[in-house]
Amino acid sequence: MDYEKFELDDRKLPIRFLNLKKDEKCTVEQSESGIVLLTEGRLNFSIPMYGEKNVSSGKLFFLPSGGVLSMSTLEKSSIIFVDICEENYLFGKQYFDKPEECEDQGNEYIIPILNINEGVSGYIQSLLVYRNNSVNDRCLLEIKAKELVCIIKAFYKEKDFVRLFSMFLTNDLNFSQQVHRLSQNIRNVRQLAEKMNYSYSGFNKRFRKVFGVSAYLWLRNKRANTVYYELYHTNKSLKQISSDNKFCTLSHFNEFCYKVLGGSPRQIRNKRRDTPSAKKETSVTLKVTDVSFFKAFTMQR
Repeated sequence: MDYEKFELDDRKLPIRFLNLKKDEKCTVEQSESGIVLLTEGRLNFSIPMYGEKNVSSGKLFFLPSGGVLSMSTLEKSSIIFVDICEENYLFGKQYFDKPEECEDQGNEYIIPILNINEGVSGYIQSLLVYRNNSVNDRCLLEIKAKELVCIIKAFYKEKDFVRLFSMFLTNDLNFSQQVHRLSQNIRNVRQLAEKMNYSYSGFNKRFRKVFGVSAYLWLRNKRANTVYYELYHTNKSLKQISSDNKFCTLSHFNEFCYKVLGGSPRQIRNKRRDTPSAKKETSVTLKVTDVSFFKAFTMQR
């Protein structure tokens, strides 16, 4: 599939709408942690380290900062992205440092999906009223983004709230947010520690305390899932995938794939040719930060 870059409104707003046609493929880059609300349609989505999911309308899920959300629509779909701010008071101290409920299954984590209930449905309706009346006020939208956290906390059971935000409710929100942002452009743990102004040992100690796993394992799994997705689901050249994922040479890239993914890059790519359901579809790469709140749009292939 070929990736097409869309030049959209570059104004950053905390709530954004996205409309997709049936059989669209779209990759969304999320700079901030957020909630994804699927208000219409049905789609498959994947996030590196979290595997693939099939969801239908009336569902919501958490998207970590720095995450790449890849979507393939099975029906015409409408999606709302709501950024989550780093203000701890919204969550309450009682929720922090609870055992993480996202299970680790090998190299893959389970991402929680909740049904949109009456409280969130009412919230969505208010957003649609603002959009339909072109009420484009940044202050209001920032308040509405915070309101969503409060509504989820009020209208869902505590265990569901904690499970949904399990990746966000660490003992150091700023640290985890920095990790997600900076890990996109580094090769190893030592580089990440340097970028965050930590000693190597100090960084590893704090990372394990916040994330519950070693920095090395977390970065390796993140990289492995991204590489596998790009090999299997895109037509990027092997050289481009190697470069985008910060491998020094193609030989290092090949060695990583053999060791972690169980085969050469070409072997992994060739697997999809044997998949009966493989289709030629256009894919679109978007930065959510570039999507205007009120400019709901349909992507043209």
